[in-house]
Amino acid sequence: MGLFQPNSPYSPAFIAAVNFVFSKEGGYHCNPNDLGGETHFGISARAYPKEHIANLTQARAQFLYHRDYWRAAYCEQWPTAVALMVFDGAVQHGCITAICLLQECVGVKADGQVGPITRNAVNQADPLWLVARYVLRRARLYSRIQIKNPSQSVFIEGWFNRLRDGINAAFEVAA
Repeated sequence: MGLFQPNSPYSPAFIAAVNFVFSKEGGYHCNPNDLGGETHFGISARAYPKEHIANLTQARAQFLYHRDYWRAAYCEQWPTAVALMVFDGAVQHGCITAICLLQECVGVKADGQVGPITRNAVNQADPLWLVARYVLRRARLYSRIQIKNPSQSVFIEGWFNRLRDGINAAFEVAA
């Protein structure tokens, strides 16, 4: 599957982040172990019950990702490398969890609300240091998911590979 390079008003940071997600999510899947159920480009029937997942286009998936994850996780306000990881975290764990993880990393109240304190703390942190801390927080979250629901253990290696590739992608966009 080729990466989506639209002629659109989307920022280069979003394009880099959504292309990373597309590269990890692939096309259509219906894995009985996946709690999201039927998915296409990472968009799940559980999260989008009114979408016809099997016929979802990559352009529609990109639109949904921008509207419901990129903007909702305030990614346009973060340094590009941080934005990529927070966006991927939002796709995997939901926007509030992604923001709480970010807040934990910078030592502010982890309430899932982005205001001036969170913005200031994130933007004052070294982006690569913050990406590394964020990846570690996500790794701990994946481990807790696996402990809480052992049926999800089949995904752990893929999740850790995604974090490895995500940190590489984040470092590339930071360069």
